[in-house]
Amino acid sequence: MSLKIFQDKIFPQHVSDLMNLMHMMVFSGTDGEERWDTFLTLAQKEYVALGLAQYYQCQHCIDSHTKSLHRINKDSKDTLTRNVNAIVLFLRIDTLAVSELEKTHWVNAWKRFAKRIAHESGDDAAAYLIGLAIGIARDDDFLMEFCGAEVNRILREQCIPIREAIGELESVVIFMKAAASKNRVAGKLEGLFGK
Repeated sequence: MSLKIFQDKIFPQHVSDLMNLMHMMVFSGTDGEERWDTFLTLAQKEYVALGLAQYYQCQHCIDSHTKSLHRINKDSKDTLTRNVNAIVLFLRIDTLAVSELEKTHWVNAWKRFAKRIAHESGDDAAAYLIGLAIGIARDDDFLMEFCGAEVNRILREQCIPIREAIGELESVVIFMKAAASKNRVAGKLEGLFGK
């Protein structure tokens, strides 16, 4: 496989090969031999991956998915970074720790912000997919319900099968949790044990 997700000398090669295969399956809908139907666009998956990379603060993943999105959408890397950073910062709020009035203001501000992101990305679902993915990743009921309702509405309006699309989203979340967890510590482990 030409793609190298984990490049350190400590991570077992056979597991690295499996993660490279999973990357192809999740992002391209193929294992190199078979091809499956996909329900989210590659750009949507890359936006979600970049959002999760920012959320997990994995620089290797941020660089990789920023580069991929830049190649797909031709957006400037600065614009991508600014927008996705803003989304992630917005989503870091713990809605359990705020009053109902504050939550109402947060929801209204989020909707205005999501419209701006939709305009800049050309995708009404982008911000809500990132929000739903972060909600799934951290098991946040509020984000899953709030962003999930909007994703459901948007995808149904586009006649996209919702269960299949959410299954695909969940696979991006699972992949990114594993990849970000490994890539954040690769250099440290290499320094400690790679000698």
